[in-house]
Amino acid sequence: MQSSVIVTKLSKYIRDAWIIISISIFLFLLLNVVAHYYLDHYKYYRIPDDGASLFVSRHSAQGMEIRKRVFKSDDEALLEAYARPPGGRPHSVLHFTEGASTPYYTVGVEGIRYLSGWSDESVRDLLSQKHGHVFVFGGSTTFGDGVPDDDTVVAYLNRLDMDNVYLNFGIQAYDSIREIDKLLYLLRKGLRPKQVMFIDGLNDVTTFARSPYEIHDTPRLQGLVLDRGEVPLIYGYPTVQNMLHGLAYSFPLTHVIKKWIEGQRGLDHSHERKSANIHGMEDWQELMLYHTKWPSIHINRADDLAEDVVQYYKEAIAFVSILGKAFGFVPHFIYQPIGLLESNQAFLAEEFSESDYLAIYRAVDVRIRDEIKSGGLLMLDCSRSISDYGVENSYVDATHYSPEGNSVLAKCIIDKTKKEIPSQR
Repeated sequence: MQSSVIVTKLSKYIRDAWIIISISIFLFLLLNVVAHYYLDHYKYYRIPDDGASLFVSRHSAQGMEIRKRVFKSDDEALLEAYARPPGGRPHSVLHFTEGASTPYYTVGVEGIRYLSGWSDESVRDLLSQKHGHVFVFGGSTTFGDGVPDDDTVVAYLNRLDMDNVYLNFGIQAYDSIREIDKLLYLLRKGLRPKQVMFIDGLNDVTTFARSPYEIHDTPRLQGLVLDRGEVPLIYGYPTVQNMLHGLAYSFPLTHVIKKWIEGQRGLDHSHERKSANIHGMEDWQELMLYHTKWPSIHINRADDLAEDVVQYYKEAIAFVSILGKAFGFVPHFIYQPIGLLESNQAFLAEEFSESDYLAIYRAVDVRIRDEIKSGGLLMLDCSRSISDYGVENSYVDATHYSPEGNSVLAKCIIDKTKKEIPSQR
């Protein structure tokens, strides 16, 4: 009798527990469904404050019509293939590296973008030659986002200067910090270039603006971990804590809570950059705020950002120059054309002229060019090469150069490097 009572009570407890668990699961799922539609309604799944409305997407109907004129082709399938670069993929040592080859983007040994007719074997042979070639580093504009292999700036450098072979080490989204990391990586592997060239300007402004840290502490993986929570920033073996973080971040409800927390936090417009050695990487919310709201943060401190960029360039140039003396290469530092600053740029919406983006880029650009002109910054200024030539048909989107734009930039680079080291030509 007593055992049957125990069984009855136990069954009741189990039934009640099951009902509570079932209701809890149902409510949790319901809340996540509601959270999903709430986030989708407010376009939370898109990067906030990314300024998308300020630019004409190259994938839009309007963007396609512009690119038809640029490439003098009505083949939309071909033009869309040009507009689909490989993208980045993780690397065991470096920030990240280029993705696998596609029909119009051939990427091979050491992440080099090839020219037509090049093979892994021929590129390895080039790399094995000591002090024989020019290594060109940069971001997606150097890599050649939006154009086929033989229309990148590096491809045109090879056409204009038959006495040297230029190797395209450009990687999408790289800034000059990561480019120097890549150079050091190659030097450690025993590669010895004759010259080293950095084509920079665009990515450094946004990369440094998107970080609350001192310039040399700018977070790695800043682009790849966007909206992925803190999990990718935790290195080492998978742990229960890491896995639970990842699980929690997969639910829309977590994002709603995150959105509410962000809403309670204001932007620090008068901040001083902090040291990662002291502060670590614990404040994920701050990192996300800087990544997505950098124009709002820096609009009232654009001069400070310009000072940060210029000071970093001076330190980087001094460091690479010392490397050059030690490893026997001649360095060149090119200040590139920035499409966002070009007048009558077809991929910029009318609203862009009144945006914080433009005001910040202008402030940094003026400071960099003044420093170069005064001799305080040892860079070769090609920033006006495209605007002096003609902006029409020189871009494939708001920032990336067309074949014509790459040709103009390459000519500027050749002309200025000849003057810098005439004995090398």
